[in-house]
Amino acid sequence: MSLLTTLYSFQTPLTLLLILFGPSLLPRIIQWINQRGRPPTSPPSPTRSPIPLSLKLFLGIHTLYLVKQLIRPPYDVFVSHNLPILVPNSILRSALLGPNHETEDGLSTLENPPIHPLLELLLTRLKMLDNRYLYARFGHDTIQNCVWCKDDLDYLIFSLPGIMGPYVVEGVMLGMLGWKWLAGEDSDRRAERWRIVMGWVLLGGVVGEIGSKWFWEIRAVEGDCLHLATTIHTLRSVLLLLLPLVYTFLPLPSPSSIPLPSTLIPVMSNTTSTLRLTSLARGAIASSPRLREIYLAISRREETKVERARRDEGVREAKKEAEVDEERMREGVRGWVKDGWDGMVRIDGNGS
Repeated sequence: MSLLTTLYSFQTPLTLLLILFGPSLLPRIIQWINQRGRPPTSPPSPTRSPIPLSLKLFLGIHTLYLVKQLIRPPYDVFVSHNLPILVPNSILRSALLGPNHETEDGLSTLENPPIHPLLELLLTRLKMLDNRYLYARFGHDTIQNCVWCKDDLDYLIFSLPGIMGPYVVEGVMLGMLGWKWLAGEDSDRRAERWRIVMGWVLLGGVVGEIGSKWFWEIRAVEGDCLHLATTIHTLRSVLLLLLPLVYTFLPLPSPSSIPLPSTLIPVMSNTTSTLRLTSLARGAIASSPRLREIYLAISRREETKVERARRDEGVREAKKEAEVDEERMREGVRGWVKDGWDGMVRIDGNGS
């Protein structure tokens, strides 16, 4: 509870700092974290396409809307009028209606129209301290507009659309950032890498908000309490404000390494030519005594070099230190050569 209480106490200056410096500092912070987390030998990050004007306008409108939500949060009679949760009913009624709204006998006049039934219901509910705690937990609109609510579960069920709505809208907007005409050429790679992560973040926000409003215990301390609904609204607005910006500037995955058919055709042609030359060379060596003699001489020379290296003490010590299993390597190479040779294109003596 101390963390939320601290955030509630400093939410106004923190919100102001976020509005002033958040949009400019966030890309630099993400880039710095990405550079710190990358090993020195790793390949450089793929180049980014310039951010299109449509994406800038989209992010700008989204940011302005959520900044407005931060500057003008939902109405809370205690927070708006700086009243403690244990304030007397008369002061609370005066804050909601105005000091001269009704005459002393409670009858309306021409200058003072009658009170709306929902507002009267709210005033009746706020006479009880437990209902004030519910007000601090679920907010003004839920306590005032839910005429059938009797307990915590009723209020939670009534508030679910208001809790889930902003996250659903944010999910739709993040999905729109996968459109190329809106988010540019990098939108496909960005969506492939980060869209599911953003979805889990939004789901975690919904679960966290519902869990906080259901399990958090509100109690007065030194005459006041934590106004959970207002604090959660601030945290939610900050989260939804940052998500599209973070999503846009997160590192992009490398482009797909799957070659295109147009690039494979020259490689396959060169490979086929190499296999044809290899097969023809084998046939020529087998049919010519002179070539066969040269081939055998080269083979004997190579065997002599290998035997000399095998008897060398320095080579033996290096092999022992490296724990090289010569027999296993020989068997592995023999199997690899056999498999590769079996897969080659066989060409008969006529070259067909």
